[in-house]
Amino acid sequence: MFNSESISQMAKDLVKAQAGITGVAKDGNNPIFRSKYITLDSILLAVRPVLSQCNIFLTQSVQDYCTADGVIISVTVRSTLLHSSGEWIANEVTIPVNPAVDRNGKVLAVDAHRLGSSITYGRRYSLSALLGIGEDDDDGNTASGYQNQIQAPQEPQRKPQAPQAPQPKAPELSPLEQFNAQVDRLYGKDTSKSDRGGIYRAIIAGGKTVGFTQSGLQKAADCLKECVNKDEADAFITGCMEVED
Repeated sequence: MFNSESISQMAKDLVKAQAGITGVAKDGNNPIFRSKYITLDSILLAVRPVLSQCNIFLTQSVQDYCTADGVIISVTVRSTLLHSSGEWIANEVTIPVNPAVDRNGKVLAVDAHRLGSSITYGRRYSLSALLGIGEDDDDGNTASGYQNQIQAPQEPQRKPQAPQAPQPKAPELSPLEQFNAQVDRLYGKDTSKSDRGGIYRAIIAGGKTVGFTQSGLQKAADCLKECVNKDEADAFITGCMEVED
């Protein structure tokens, strides 16, 4: 967290604001996974009037970071609370923007859905952390899962084995087969046709009704490949729908 040299005058109003901001409802409805989530709009609607009454102004800025080739790889969102006295506090969150990769391994330009999703999540989480607003209920479990993966003991090094005969190359999957394979990996093979269509529409058109195309299926499959698990896929798909809204 960042702050001005002194926040002695601002601290009194921050205490009042903290008391005035009650639990923010999960008003966002994800029809694909039949779940609720906190939208950025609901957070702003809850906190802005309280902050204004306490002489505090909210501002959020975005800074993107690119590779030498001009590919955006992350965005940093800074949320700042500015007091009428001139004192301020701020919080920053950096969200990765994973570019899509084509069949040949070439990195594609970041599209609006991916960039907008990262910005939206950065705005939500930086502001939530700054004001102490609870986000998704499974954040702790998700974090523990990642921690377990990182701290898992490495397998002992195995002795080199004799070279084996080369295996026949597996046939290349079609875009539809790749998309279904990623859905099976993240959500299970029992995922219904209706839910698969909902996942496709959420990624490609923010939930709007669109037809299936080879390019669209390939894009949806590539996006899902970037997701490590179901929680990450849920967050990405929800972000796509928020950007479209």
